[in-house]
Amino acid sequence: MSLLARPLTYDDLCQMPDDLNRYEIIGGELIVSPSPNRGHQKVSYRLTRLIGEYVDAHELGEVYVAPVDVRLSPHNVVEPDLLFIRQDRLGIYGPTGPVEGPPDLVVEIISPSSRMMDRTRKAALYADSGVPEYWVVDPERREFQLLTLDHGQYAPVEADEGRFSSAVVPGLVVDPAALFAGLD
Repeated sequence: MSLLARPLTYDDLCQMPDDLNRYEIIGGELIVSPSPNRGHQKVSYRLTRLIGEYVDAHELGEVYVAPVDVRLSPHNVVEPDLLFIRQDRLGIYGPTGPVEGPPDLVVEIISPSSRMMDRTRKAALYADSGVPEYWVVDPERREFQLLTLDHGQYAPVEADEGRFSSAVVPGLVVDPAALFAGLD
């Protein structure tokens, strides 16, 4: 039987080449994305510092940055740009394997090649998998969206004076103007 004749799994993902592309499996289908551009990387760095420093200072859990495989089901393995796992749930990420199950917060930084995937298929997958909070960050369009899970569907959180407050990381506030400042 051909590899493409069946839904792919994490074991198949582990056989992919190490060629700097991002490999994910959604619905058993292989999704390949190129390396991110500079604006994406700058925003990733800023968010990693913002979330990481806050989480560390308050001993809330751990923040991880791509590449980290997250196995949401046998046929759904994704690689979010950033993720947060609460202190009491750190056991879902063992020393050698992928994250097993939904993180508490997932951040996807949109690239031109991932815009539709991140806003549709991944959003639906994260909601169906029970990820409580999903951030969609678009450096090119200077858009920040914070979504929280409500009865199995994501609902957008409205900004308060231009800033967004996380429900999953209590006290963490994101200022999109600062996040996107100086991007070229």
